[in-house]
Amino acid sequence: MDKEEEELQKAKFFFKLALKSDEVLQKANERLNEKVKGFITISATLVPIVVGLGYYILTQKTANWVFIPFLLSLGSFVLSIIIGVFIQRPTGFRFLNPKKFKRKWNQKPLIFIIYKSASTWSDTVAKNKRVINSKEFWLDAMLGLICLGSAILAVTFLTLGLTM
Repeated sequence: MDKEEEELQKAKFFFKLALKSDEVLQKANERLNEKVKGFITISATLVPIVVGLGYYILTQKTANWVFIPFLLSLGSFVLSIIIGVFIQRPTGFRFLNPKKFKRKWNQKPLIFIIYKSASTWSDTVAKNKRVINSKEFWLDAMLGLICLGSAILAVTFLTLGLTM
């Protein structure tokens, strides 16, 4: 294998590596979006339940202290929904524009083009990774809020059950 063929094989390897990394990130982004939708669904289901139970308890019981935990629980679920909607907004996800790339680098040798596309794609993957990591952070926040709201609700019902 001569030096030029070896360089071409190396360039192809880097290109395939960048392409595979992009595919992995795309799948990770899709999975995160599905999880966000699931958390939004959970929170959106719990909001009317908390409102209904809170209204019923408050009309049946004279202790107004119950209003505070119900309000905290409700606020936790609503905040979780708001974060979920915020996460689902269009983000700065990047991609390699083949038309622009071809126009810019068409006159260069094949090895240069493969290296350049692999390098450009790698930069794109790095930027997209930051977008996904940000989504993961906010997804963890959603989960924390759902757990917090559920815990407050459970403690409230436990307290109500013990005081009745």
